[in-house]
Amino acid sequence: MIRLSALICMAKGNIFAVSGAVFLAGIMLFSVLASAAPTRLVADLSESHVDITSDYHGTELLLFGAYEGQPGDDLILEVRGPASDIAQRRKEQRAGIWVNVETWVWQQVPSFYHIFATRQLDEIATRDALMNVGIGRSALELKLVAGESGGGNGHGGGAPTATNGAIIVGTEAQTADLDRNMQGIGLWAKQENAISTQQDMLFRANLALPSNVPSGDYKIRVVHFRGGVAISERTTDMNVRKAGLSALIYRFAHEYSVFYGLFAIVFAVASGWLAAAAFRRS
Repeated sequence: MIRLSALICMAKGNIFAVSGAVFLAGIMLFSVLASAAPTRLVADLSESHVDITSDYHGTELLLFGAYEGQPGDDLILEVRGPASDIAQRRKEQRAGIWVNVETWVWQQVPSFYHIFATRQLDEIATRDALMNVGIGRSALELKLVAGESGGGNGHGGGAPTATNGAIIVGTEAQTADLDRNMQGIGLWAKQENAISTQQDMLFRANLALPSNVPSGDYKIRVVHFRGGVAISERTTDMNVRKAGLSALIYRFAHEYSVFYGLFAIVFAVASGWLAAAAFRRS
């Protein structure tokens, strides 16, 4: 009887020990989840597909989402379009005529690049911190190569002798020129103090797509900062495509370029002949 009582006590002790271990593990798990909770971030778009038709003159989308933030937290939202090569030319006046004397081609540059932020970028994080998460013009690490019509030697025509066609990293001045040109046509933009937040839970920003927005797949990133450090991020997709008659003409011009060129010549000649005939009759 004594042995049975001892066994029962030992069993109860083991049960209490196991229960205590489970309880301790539960507390530790709750602490981990609680520390990870602020990294939760959800983002979405009012429209994930945008059709460019013949009467398209631009549109405005709503970027919104939710996050578990604290007072003083910041958000940076990055919209990046498909990459493409962009030519940048420098002109000079020669004998009273402006001619291209230098041509550089930027390699795989984002055709559309908009940044939104809750505050000034330099107030949210340091330049190195932004570079680490790939945000900002400096983080793009844009590279360029001399074009066929000019180069680093400053003379028009022929390949350059300074770089021998090698791909180089653009200087700060060259990148600033590209940034200014792209902003001038509405394809690049930096809008600080442009994200509205509510109770450190909800956020929203308005994205304006211009009439010349490139078609293709877009990436939208939302990065959550706390104390100058990125603690979480979320990515969502958007597709911009040509639709209707403009899509038909676009595909025909790219897939059957020879026939498109011949059709354009015939159409121009016919239009000129009809206009001349109409003026003769009048």
